[in-house]
Amino acid sequence: MTSPIRPGSHKALASIFIAATLSLPGCMESSQDSAPEQAEETSSAQQPPGTIQADKQIDQTRYNVANQCYLLESNGQYLNADAQAGRYGVTADRASATPFYLRPTALGSYLLVTDYRRNSGEIGEFDMLGISDPAGEFLDDTGTFIGEVSYLVAGLGDTTNVVLDPIAPLGSAVRAIGESLEFLGDQLAETDVNPALSMLAQPSDLGVWQLNNVDGDRFSLVSQVTGLLLGVRDNQLTLVSPSLADDSNQFELTKTTGCPGYPEAELSAEVLDKQGPANYLKEVDRFRNIQGIDQDDVFGFVDTHSHVSAYEFIGGRINYGAPFHRFGVTHALKDCEANHGPWGATGFVELATTGIGLHDTQGWPSFNDWPRNNSLQHHQSYYRWLERAHLSGMKILVNHLVHNEVLCAINPQKQNDCDPMEAILLQIQRMYEMQDYIDAQHGGPGEGWFQIVTSPGQAREVIGDGKLAVVLGIEMSKVFRCGEFQGVAECTREEIVERLDKMYQLGVRNIFPVHKFDNAFGGHLPDLSSGVGIGAVLYGGNMLETGHPVEFEQCPEEVEYTGYEPDQNATLQPFGLVDQLLYQIDYLGDRFPETPEELADMDPRRGTDQLCNRRGLSDLGDFLIQELIRRKMMIETDHISRKAAARILALTEPLDYPVINSHGGWGGTEALRDRIAAQGGITSSFGATRGDWVDKLTRNGHRPRNDRFKVGPFGGSGFASDVNGIAQLASNPGTPEQEAGLYPFTSIDGRVRFDKQRTGDREFGLYDGRGVAHYGLYPDQIADMIRNSDRDPAQIDDAVNQLFTSAEAYLRMWERIENAPL
Repeated sequence: MTSPIRPGSHKALASIFIAATLSLPGCMESSQDSAPEQAEETSSAQQPPGTIQADKQIDQTRYNVANQCYLLESNGQYLNADAQAGRYGVTADRASATPFYLRPTALGSYLLVTDYRRNSGEIGEFDMLGISDPAGEFLDDTGTFIGEVSYLVAGLGDTTNVVLDPIAPLGSAVRAIGESLEFLGDQLAETDVNPALSMLAQPSDLGVWQLNNVDGDRFSLVSQVTGLLLGVRDNQLTLVSPSLADDSNQFELTKTTGCPGYPEAELSAEVLDKQGPANYLKEVDRFRNIQGIDQDDVFGFVDTHSHVSAYEFIGGRINYGAPFHRFGVTHALKDCEANHGPWGATGFVELATTGIGLHDTQGWPSFNDWPRNNSLQHHQSYYRWLERAHLSGMKILVNHLVHNEVLCAINPQKQNDCDPMEAILLQIQRMYEMQDYIDAQHGGPGEGWFQIVTSPGQAREVIGDGKLAVVLGIEMSKVFRCGEFQGVAECTREEIVERLDKMYQLGVRNIFPVHKFDNAFGGHLPDLSSGVGIGAVLYGGNMLETGHPVEFEQCPEEVEYTGYEPDQNATLQPFGLVDQLLYQIDYLGDRFPETPEELADMDPRRGTDQLCNRRGLSDLGDFLIQELIRRKMMIETDHISRKAAARILALTEPLDYPVINSHGGWGGTEALRDRIAAQGGITSSFGATRGDWVDKLTRNGHRPRNDRFKVGPFGGSGFASDVNGIAQLASNPGTPEQEAGLYPFTSIDGRVRFDKQRTGDREFGLYDGRGVAHYGLYPDQIADMIRNSDRDPAQIDDAVNQLFTSAEAYLRMWERIENAPL
């Protein structure tokens, strides 16, 4: 199953331009209409690729050779590695041929990895075929190509093991093009770069090859940075222009063994059932005989609120790390010093919000200090960690693209555009790149377990194929650039429609009208955090963004009951100047000392614990809600003032149009959340620990609602991770004895066994002081809740049932939105 929009692998502009100039054959193939069945999960993160064998022989494609071991042969000549000389060559003796591991960097692109450093004892010590960089000018310290293609191609023409004489005239033209592209990096001038085919010790763009089907099961290999084809001529390994390509530039790939394992985070999970984890409730014993459970009801849970793409938000250097990297975990989670300085000294958000001071910045392979549950500036949703949670039963992941323009502007650590639309477009691009990357690891477009969906029907198809349905949403303070200053909107209705249409076309189906700051659509729900922490920072940010402080009032009780529709032209009597000033001071978070009990009656701040934003939904806010309804998009009511939330419910209720409270307390009061449930919407809370999590799941699952909104007897209660959203994941109590009794454990459906998760040299558990250190520990957290909660066993069972019916509940809610009358 593929998404409606699947951008191809995103290459460097220089590579695309040169490839086009040289008429490179075998362009990226278009997406398939439907995906083949998902490959069976493996228990090893570093599975020896030579042992991966297909159950039956299938035709090779440029995609399905991924993460497997091959001999490369052209006209009877095999590629081999000369370890002593540190170079690659060819041999006619198959016994002397070198096995190559094809590690995807993107769809159809690979590192050609060999294992001549395996005896060093170092994980990740291997070699690969690529282009040399003797002058040290072509790459930055991440392995990204920043040199000039024209100089590289010209230099290759001077090497003895490359056949390029006929390309000389074309090389001059390419040189001229390269000199005009200033963004490619510093000019090499007269530097004698003299690059050649080489044995690379580290992955880089110089080692990336595009694999293209040429003739049946024969392939060409094209250097990504030069556009030149690998070949074998006169018993030498060569590079030639595409215009000179012949059968000496065609290779057969023969599956073999003996390749190295490529470094990767482990799943630490074994699929016990050949059919894989359950997709439907009827496949699980605990649901099989429950009345009201249908055959096609989805088994599993939904994370209603995550920020997988937040590594690019508010400037792109706040959250260190990434959910994927073309060169794998060694680059995605390497060392946070790149963003946070030596010993993390410039990790200001973490210092301000959690008190975590200096720390060891090293990530892979030791992870001495991060990730941890309360480490807010380190990425916690690497794709293999997400995959582990998927194996435990996660069927839907809602990823909210997140941004705040003011925080970006004042952030000294940034590399991305602070413009709200540009920031969101970049994160959308990254999500499709992540989908493509995971597809590449699993054999081609649509083959990966991570699939972006745009409708509930498409989500059901993806889940039915054993994959994770990913929904894109937007949570940002200045949605569609629609801020306000001194009450004046910074956008028009026409601009709202244009920008909303663009987001819809790109696959976004979920919108927060308001987040953290007042904007042109309405007032926000104030952050009442105590202390001089993020609450005070956001308060100041609202002042900068809007030109006014939060305007408080005593919380109106009338928004608490169904049927209330506020008069958009009515306002409550303003507070006096002194009262409003006291509300502002109390809100700032730098709280006054506790009032002595004997003076409590004289305390002028009495009642300020019931603060509400006076701003409701604006006329433009009403317009936005109507446009979202017209497009059948999901509406989030978190972070919005109680007045505005009540207005949204009043607009949607007559249409039988459900709305969402995706992460607990940010949705206002319990009464508002009850109204959302009664209207057929989703209410979720943050993932917690043990008894507290049981209480949250059962409370949300049993909110009053019509029977037609239930999954059999269950309301369905997902959870919100808010991962990477400057929010702590769950901590966890525990003892060594409890840890010893937890592992190994099996999933709720009994089809997957989990051991303690390992990434690099570190094992991550729940009881080492780090809690839910990363997303891959949610399976462990569920198991811990079941084993160690002090709640009644029947209540624990109910909580588990509510959680694992939440994916079906979410889909039914989405289907009601699609079927709502306009």
